[in-house]
Amino acid sequence: MTTKDSPDTVEDRTELPFGGRLGRVGPDSPAVVWLARLGAVFLVLELYIFGRWVTSDSFQRVMPGTDDGTNMVWIYFWDGLSIVGSIVFVTWIVRKRIRDGELPPVAIVAMAWMLTAWQDPLVNALRPVYSYNSHFPNFGTWAEFIPGWVDNGGVNPQPIFWWVGIYLFFVPLNMMGVDAYLKWVRRHVPRINRAGLIAFVMVLMFAQDVIGELITLLQGVDRYVWVGGSISLFPGTDYQFPLYEGLVWGCGMVGLSALIYCFRDSRGRMITDRGLDRLKIRRGRTFLRVLSLGAVFNIAMLVFFLGYNVVNQHADTTQPTVPSYIENDMCGLGDNPKCVPFWSTTTPAEPSR
Repeated sequence: MTTKDSPDTVEDRTELPFGGRLGRVGPDSPAVVWLARLGAVFLVLELYIFGRWVTSDSFQRVMPGTDDGTNMVWIYFWDGLSIVGSIVFVTWIVRKRIRDGELPPVAIVAMAWMLTAWQDPLVNALRPVYSYNSHFPNFGTWAEFIPGWVDNGGVNPQPIFWWVGIYLFFVPLNMMGVDAYLKWVRRHVPRINRAGLIAFVMVLMFAQDVIGELITLLQGVDRYVWVGGSISLFPGTDYQFPLYEGLVWGCGMVGLSALIYCFRDSRGRMITDRGLDRLKIRRGRTFLRVLSLGAVFNIAMLVFFLGYNVVNQHADTTQPTVPSYIENDMCGLGDNPKCVPFWSTTTPAEPSR
């Protein structure tokens, strides 16, 4: 006995175009566009934070206080290197843009990193554990204008020239250095696979972060004022360094950036550029690439700082003395009041000095 299919049964067996029962819809946007949309959100957030900062009374220098002990040669060295290096890099990418008609991939990486700049104070989001030397030229910090910021008193002054140099000189120099290193490895170990290259990058980034940070700590230009003593180098000294910083920052954030940059295709496209050729537009592609990569970097950095702040709640070792140019009135340091837990609604007391 046969039965006649109902209209609903026939429709269920029929392949419907695109939107199914919703009717015909357009094709999905490529991955680069979706990421760029998220990157645009981070860009607006960054502009909002910086805009409020530069128009506020907080946009002023944090003074170093009365304590001596800073070797100003290193302050001048890092500021000078940052300024000169940034000028050289910007000049180079402008010439490359004029000659090649497009920005080199390393410039895309540098600009994408700049979209994460607003996150720098998040290392102290719940509890002050790190501070720059306030002898650096600075205009305070924008931390209080980050939505949801926990005000525990005091600031970590951002060294303005060194900070700019990180994004416009040290990051691109790092990326090009890792790229050259991997090419050297490939020439000398031709049978190495991608997993081996990734392992090389992780080891290199960890070693670079640990060595680089120890150099600046010895120079006195910054300090980790609280660390987990059992998982740190030289705990209880002025040069204490948390090894988890090398893992999550060196291997995690910087390592991720290096891998995205180094594993690009023959046209210089990175994994975040997928779907770029599907776009009909020609103008504005560079901006899309920056936003797309910036979204990935922002997400990665948020994950990094989330984990970092969780670990920081258990940091149990500080330094024998914390000078005024490092303390900067931050809670839990010197004679300053203890830090108020982030879940408390109590306002921290004023510093005692």
